[in-house]
Amino acid sequence: MILDKIIASTKIRVAKAKENLSPSGLLKALDKAELKAPNFKNGLMSIDDVSIIAEIKKASPSKGLIRGDFDHMKIAEEYDKCNIQAMSVLTEPEYFKGNIEFVKDIKSNFSIPVLRKDFTVDEYQIYEAKLYGADAILLILAALTDAEYKKFHALADSIGLDVLVETHNEEEVKRAVEYGRIIGVNNRNLQTFDEDITTCERLLPLIPDGKVKVAESAIRKHSDFEYLRGLKFDAALIGEAFMREKDIKKAVDNLRYGN
Repeated sequence: MILDKIIASTKIRVAKAKENLSPSGLLKALDKAELKAPNFKNGLMSIDDVSIIAEIKKASPSKGLIRGDFDHMKIAEEYDKCNIQAMSVLTEPEYFKGNIEFVKDIKSNFSIPVLRKDFTVDEYQIYEAKLYGADAILLILAALTDAEYKKFHALADSIGLDVLVETHNEEEVKRAVEYGRIIGVNNRNLQTFDEDITTCERLLPLIPDGKVKVAESAIRKHSDFEYLRGLKFDAALIGEAFMREKDIKKAVDNLRYGN
């Protein structure tokens, strides 16, 4: 299963990161840094429509290279013109060709909320996300035990990070709502990588009122966006549909408003 490979790779990456900057060194750097309050959740609730979390992603394990002329700062600049509510920035290097430095670069130049999109398996990554300026982190329940989920979510809360809790099935949604305030439903099957946009409709009734509801994956055209509007989702995380288009602003407008 590809998720297992990514998790194993991530654990090696975190171990190497700790060699370069020890956990105690990371905490000292955090103490000295000028930290801002998170505004990811507030950003998603700032409009009376489905908010857009636009993703910056060069590649993926299922699709390979997605954007050849990849420049994270140029993409962020284009997104900043598009009336989106947040950006999702891939920082996983091996399979998605991301980098944690992308988060720092973008937050140094743009005020829009940023989600650090990675596979969180260690508390170190949560502190790291805060140091680099992220407003939110991703917790994928398929990769975490209940104890890890509780610990990681509590840590993020304690240092001022919002959390997008990603789910794929009924069992994960039931786990997610115990601590999560922002619940993501991923329409992609992690074992087969098949996509089914009706997954979010099936799981939506399990998410209580008051939670921020985010649809992820399989959102590629205006009719998909209208479908989410009809379901009353609060936000949609969209990457590939924008990353494959030369004119990003046009792609965002077409998806939101139609041609």
